Amino acid sequence: MRLSHFLEAMAAYQEERIAERRHLGELVRGAALRLFNVQLKPSDRITDPAKFWEMPWDEKPERDVEKEVSGWTQEERDQKAREFLKRIGDA
Repeated sequence: MRLSHFLEAMAAYQEERIAERRHLGELVRGAALRLFNVQLKPSDRITDPAKFWEMPWDEKPERDVEKEVSGWTQEERDQKAREFLKRIGDA
């Protein structure tokens, strides 16, 4: 077997394993959501499993950080900066 054939086989095997894990993850998420929704009123039930339990393969909407920050007041910016410095241990 050539090295390129072996690497292709390994890549295909890895893709198959990832697909299998994703399928099992979706089954678990769906079952957990159904058990959770049983306890809620029909109007409060969650219909989108991705909103109930986020998985690594779910698409995440991109945040526009620049737009978020531009809406902050100077006081909010100062507060966020102090919180950040406190978190990293410089303040």
